[in-house]
This record gives sequence, C-alpha cells and structure tokens, in this order.
Amino acid sequence: MCFSPLTPEPMALMDMERIVEAQHREASRSRERARDAVAPGRRAPRAAIAVLLAGLTMIGINPSSIAHADTEPTNESMTTTTTNTTTTTVAPPAPTTSPTTAPADPTPETTGPPQTTTVAPTTTTTTTAAPATPPAPAAKQITAYPSQIANILATIRYLESRGNYLAPPNRGRASGAYQFITSTWNNYRGYQNAYLAPPEIQDERAAADVMKFLAQWNNDVSMIPVMWYFPKASRDVSLMDVVPVPSAGNVLTVREYQQRWLAVWSFLSGQQILQPVSQADQLARMGFAPELAPPTAIDPATPAAERTATVAFPVLGPSRLAAPECGNGEAAVDTDSLAAYQSAGLCTEEAPGIVFGVKLQPVLAVVDGVVTDVHDEPGETISVTITDTLGRSFRLSGFNDDTPGTNDGAAPPHLRLSKFAVVGQSVRAGQLIGFMGDTDPLPLGIRSDVPTDATVQIPIDAVAPHVRLTITDLDGTPVDAYGPVIDALFRQVCSVGLGPWSGTHYLSGLDVITTETTDNSRDIDSEWVVTSNGDVIASGWAAMIYPSESCGWAPPDKRGPGSGGPTTMPAAWNTPLDLPTSIWIDLAVRNDTSLALPMTRP
Repeated sequence: MCFSPLTPEPMALMDMERIVEAQHREASRSRERARDAVAPGRRAPRAAIAVLLAGLTMIGINPSSIAHADTEPTNESMTTTTTNTTTTTVAPPAPTTSPTTAPADPTPETTGPPQTTTVAPTTTTTTTAAPATPPAPAAKQITAYPSQIANILATIRYLESRGNYLAPPNRGRASGAYQFITSTWNNYRGYQNAYLAPPEIQDERAAADVMKFLAQWNNDVSMIPVMWYFPKASRDVSLMDVVPVPSAGNVLTVREYQQRWLAVWSFLSGQQILQPVSQADQLARMGFAPELAPPTAIDPATPAAERTATVAFPVLGPSRLAAPECGNGEAAVDTDSLAAYQSAGLCTEEAPGIVFGVKLQPVLAVVDGVVTDVHDEPGETISVTITDTLGRSFRLSGFNDDTPGTNDGAAPPHLRLSKFAVVGQSVRAGQLIGFMGDTDPLPLGIRSDVPTDATVQIPIDAVAPHVRLTITDLDGTPVDAYGPVIDALFRQVCSVGLGPWSGTHYLSGLDVITTETTDNSRDIDSEWVVTSNGDVIASGWAAMIYPSESCGWAPPDKRGPGSGGPTTMPAAWNTPLDLPTSIWIDLAVRNDTSLALPMTRP
C-alpha cells in the first residue's frame, strides 16, 4: 500500500556534522563488537547504491545537510542529546537572572551641603520553567549500519510506492518511489518533483536522509520509518498510535507503519527482530484462540489504497512470508526477477500475502466468517473463501492435493481441507481450514527458505509449497493482504496457535500422518500429527506461529483437540455467524461470469 508523506511543516537545514562525528566515533568502537551479532544481509537489489555512499561526498553533497519531510526548525535554546538508547532528552533552558537598579530619587535638589544618597540595587530573579516534554517512543535497539543502506532504501520504496519511481503526485503532493512531498524535495537537482527525476537521483536524495537519520539515532533502524512517516512521533510517544494527516491518504498509525516497515526490512536484510515478552505474550504462549475486532463498514467511495483489513496469521509452525523485491527494473536477488514478482501480484498496492512452508502444514482461518466458496477440482488450484458479516471475502489458495511423499494429485479429502471447508459452514479465526500444498501457481523464482526437516527437498523446477491470501470487498475492490499478514505476524509471533478450540472430528478410522519440522531443542518432537479422526495435534515449533530461535521457548507438550491447551473460547464465539441473504446474492452475481447482462434486484 502506498503511504503518503505528510503536509509540509516549515523546513530548516539541519547541520548534523558534529553529531555525526561524535556518533561515528562511538559507532566505530562498537561496530567490531556488534558486527558478528548482525546477520549478513542479502545482496542489495541495486548495486549502484554501494557506490552512491562514497559518491555523495565526492560530488559535493553533504548527506547531513538535507532536511527530510516534516523536519521541524531547530531551537537554539534547546539542547538535544541522543544517547545510546536512542531516547531524546531535551534539557530545559538555564534560569536567567536579571539585575534591576531602582530609579534615582525624583525629589528636586535643595540648597545646603551636598547630600549623598545610597540606593541599594535590587535583584529580580526570573526562572522560566521548561515546558513538559512528552516521553519519546521506546527504543527497539535494532542496529543497522550505513553499509546496509540498500536494504533500507528497498524497504522504503516498497512500502511507499511498491517501487514505482514514476508515481505521480497524490493528494498529499507526494511523488516518486520514496513519496517525497514537493516542499521536501525542494527542486532537488533541478527537478520540480521527485517523480520527474531519474531513479538514481531519487535514490541519492533518499540515501542522504537515511544516512542522516541513522547518525541521529545511533544506527537504530527502527526510527527510520518513524522519521519518514511522522517525525513528530519520534519525540512524543502519544503520537505513535495516531494516523497522521488522513486527508493525505494515510490509513496506518505510526506504530503500525513502523512494524510493517521493520518486517519488510527484516525479510530483505535477513536480520531477525526480537520481540519483547509482555503479559499478553505470556497469555498467547498458553494457546488461546486469536481474537479479532469486529469488521467495520467500508465507504464505497474509499479508494482501494486506503482500505485496510485485520486478519489472523494463516499458517501454523515454521514459515516464511514472501519478501518483496520490487521497484528498480534490475534483476532481483538470485534467480528472482521483477517480472516474476509482478506476475505474482507482489508489486501492486493490493498485494497478496504469500506464506511458504511444507506440504501438509496446517493452514488456519484468517477471520471469523462463513465459507462462501470451495474450489477443489483435479489439476486446479484448491481454494477456500471465507466471507465476514459485512461481505468482505478472504480467499486462501494453494491447498494440498498429493498423497504424502508423492506428487500424484490424489490426496484423500481429509489431507486437503478440514471439516470447516464446506459452503455455509461458519468458522473462526485460527481454526484449521486445510493443509498447505503446491496447487497455487507461482513463478519458480519466488520461494523462501523455511526451517524444515533436512530431508525435505524442493526441486528447483517445482512450485514451492505455499498458501496465498487475497482479500476482496463486496463491491469487487481488491484490498491489500500483505500488510495485514505482517500485522498478524507481529501480534502472534512466538505464540501457540493450536488448542482444543482448533477443530472437531472430521471422520474416524483414518491413517495417522506425521509431518516433521525443526526447532532449536533436541528434547522436543516438533511435528504435526493428523490423527485418526482428522484433527491436528502438535508440539514444539510445530504448535507455534512463526517460531524461531529468538522466541526462546516452545511448548514441550502436545497441543490441539483432545490434547493440551486452554479450553476457553473467545466471548465472540458465543454469537452465531450468519450472512444476510443480500450478501449471498451479491457474491453470486459478482462471481457469475456467465451472465450476459448485469442482474438487478429490488
């Protein structure tokens, strides 16, 4: 989704040279200690960026002298100190003392000897209290050095414009790949707007800002999205949960933008993001069902780019979200190409959420709703569509059709879809809807390494097992699914996604199927077991959402129907789900391509 920069504030050139020099001295001392802890990033999508950093100074451009969108004027009466925890502290102005001498006695002179009058000076002390400074956002301490700038630029391009250097000015007057507003672009290099400049000039301008922000925040990359989206929030934590300037087309809060940004950057750079363990995280570890807010009505006049959705993460166990490689017209990493990503829809504003895993990995319902379509025909994509009570449809594609260990396309029904995958059946977010396969077409170059059992080898000429989520409103407008899947990942990462609430018996007397995966403990069997009645139970990483070594924990006991985990259901599950007749009619009309003329109804 394209996120517009904000309405411009007064601009000021910020001289960061002294700060850069001091922080780089400290960075040089800490870089050797930190280098081994930073995962090596993937090859940069634009080789020219490496040369750009050195070239900025050589061509006479000081990166620290370029102010970014919404940078506020400096205040000489305030001193800003950036500590190694990236918390900005504003020192109050020093108290001012103003000596005041009393006026001379106005009595007229009199005759006689001279009189000497001594007037004691009075001193008035005026103390100006510094205004209360709101707390800054908590530092995430996610380190990135200037050498990693290519991945940072690729992340900004993807979130801002899906890498479209020719994006024309929008409602907020933002344009180009990085969505610079006109006043911030400031006729850079003689181009009136960013989209009129060639890609290398846009990259050059963005790189200068990124260098400045890294220096300002002691190389904490988590502050890049905050500074890019709404700089004021970097000094006031209360603004992190505000949608800035909705009139410019923004739909995310600063915190939501930050976490989406960090997720994309993590995928591109290969660097994991550690999540703090809160009380909510502790509860999630117990294995409660995910709870989503009720859907809200959408104004039909709302543009597609401004429509948002909320989902639960669709895959149980170790998985990888397809990392975008869009926007520069050159070959992407390894065998991937821009054409492949475009054909998969990953470079559009309404991108799908594609999650990689292994065959027979459990796929979960992403919303509370009613199944309105099931497609399971031989040799075709197997898909299930769930529609919420307002008519928004969530289509999961790519379910399994193979008998374990084969590519025969002859999997029995219970190894394709669960008992919930029946038209008219209500289903809740997090419940088992089916099993991952390779029936959804995908360019061969798009795949991701998933931490699975070493015996699982995917041929280079085979489609990597995955599930694809697409979202469509009742009026047929496609909605971005990639961002909501990232949001779900951040909410649910390291939590247990399986419990007694996950499903009920399918049949009985079935063959038990076990699919192995991996984790970081030799003491836990991390595996999915399809039981004789079609339920799924799991332990270790196999029972968790997007697990990794950074989780630091995995359930040692079996979770699932008939096994461990809390039996408490969310309160919303007590309310029956049903779709109005009007939604069923609208869906039928929208999906019926055989109609020669549009149908109307009273």
